[in-house]
Amino acid sequence: MRGGKDDKVGSADSVQAVSPAPDLQAWVEVLGAVPGGTVTERQILTWVEVQLRRFLPFNRFLGAYGRLIGGRIRMRTLVTSGYPDDFVAGLEESFDLGARGCFAWWVQNRTAFILDPADPPPFATARELDEIKQLSLGVVAGHGVIDPFASAGTYLSFAGVAADQPQHVRMCLNLIAPVLHALFLATEQVAAPRLDLGKLTERQRELVDLALMGLPDKTIASRLGISEHTVGNHFRVIYERLGIKKRSQLIAALK
Repeated sequence: MRGGKDDKVGSADSVQAVSPAPDLQAWVEVLGAVPGGTVTERQILTWVEVQLRRFLPFNRFLGAYGRLIGGRIRMRTLVTSGYPDDFVAGLEESFDLGARGCFAWWVQNRTAFILDPADPPPFATARELDEIKQLSLGVVAGHGVIDPFASAGTYLSFAGVAADQPQHVRMCLNLIAPVLHALFLATEQVAAPRLDLGKLTERQRELVDLALMGLPDKTIASRLGISEHTVGNHFRVIYERLGIKKRSQLIAALK
């Protein structure tokens, strides 16, 4: 019977909450602060931490631009905020696609996703959920842009976003992703430092060659018959001699 007291059509209980649309005026202001021309990783990070956080509140950020070479992701640009150095170093060495279901799902679907550890999506892996727990990341949102012609793309992850408005967060990411992708591409135009490999020993140059293949330290150690700790020590000396600070700079200069 229609219209009875148990009929909830038109009642408050039947109205679903609608996520508010992003504040476009605020977005215009954020866009106005985007660095122009060629940019550095530091400029991108400053824009993300100061301007972008006002538009989409978050606790930690990870943005990466990389190319798919030989079945592995080779990082070209990696910008992070709030993550420990050892975690970032692990990403620079190798991005394990098989252990990252969220990334694999995004590559296939090309749409923003929300990973709430209280109600994780079926494609989230145990490794990803463990990272969220260990690093106290909270709710994580991810998106990006893929350039299939270059076998490359930009991947973004914002941790600590609002848990109660997932659709709003997705809409914000749809605006943010192409802008950050353009910024990462702009870093490609920055002249890479000239590295004098003559400063390295034959053994050190061998390690550099293996790093350029996208191999992680564990695999390099196995190939050379040395410990993973020794590999790490070698690379610290290599970076110091070449005047750089991390693996992504080495690869970018010698790619």
